[in-house]
Amino acid sequence: MDEYEIFRGGGDYFNPKTPVAALKAYESGFIPITAFINRSNSTKPLDEEPYDIEAIERLLSRENLTLKSNLMLMGIFEKLIFHRDQEIALFAAESINIIENRYNNKIQEIKDKQEVDKTSDDLSTLGTLFYELAILNGKRAAIKDFYLKESLSCFTALEEIRNFSDRELNLYIRLLLELKLDEEAAKTLENDDRKNRKLILFLQAETEFSRKRFQKVKEICQELTLHIEELTEREFVMVSYWLGA
Repeated sequence: MDEYEIFRGGGDYFNPKTPVAALKAYESGFIPITAFINRSNSTKPLDEEPYDIEAIERLLSRENLTLKSNLMLMGIFEKLIFHRDQEIALFAAESINIIENRYNNKIQEIKDKQEVDKTSDDLSTLGTLFYELAILNGKRAAIKDFYLKESLSCFTALEEIRNFSDRELNLYIRLLLELKLDEEAAKTLENDDRKNRKLILFLQAETEFSRKRFQKVKEICQELTLHIEELTEREFVMVSYWLGA
């Protein structure tokens, strides 16, 4: 569906009644961001210029935002720091710091805890936080590379303790691809014997696409079609794209 389909009455979509419910539904992927903004008394998408500063502030006030939400906000703030209105530019700069500090505070809390009781779950969480910080700093190559390597260090240590969960494997492969370690990603997937065949195939397709082995991608996608009922909407779109590549 397009972003405004939910307001036209087309389809059986979840229709939240309050801004809080709309935000939760948006972050869970059930509705587009426009639905949240609509419930927050805004008539247009949050990332559409001219920006609705009040709506942006409301979203920023939520501390446990998803990476998707933080990415959108960072994109907005990276534009607003050049705004001719110095007050808005300052707001944007401070907001970027707020988002980054939330991550840094969580990281420090876990590091402090590890001094007393280090667990595999802590390594997993740290690796995830570093990875998300890297993605949020996509336009700052040196900073992004630093956080990617910090994340890799965490997941490498985790792998020595136990096998990755599906979520961890998914993130680890994306981490390797971000670091241009395509061969290592391919080898990791080849040696993984987990039952979630759909996940392995999908990650293999992404890896082979990154390696520019497009015929191999199509072969994997043909096998993925056997799991079509398990594919999310995003995965289905990606498979369709790869088959047409």
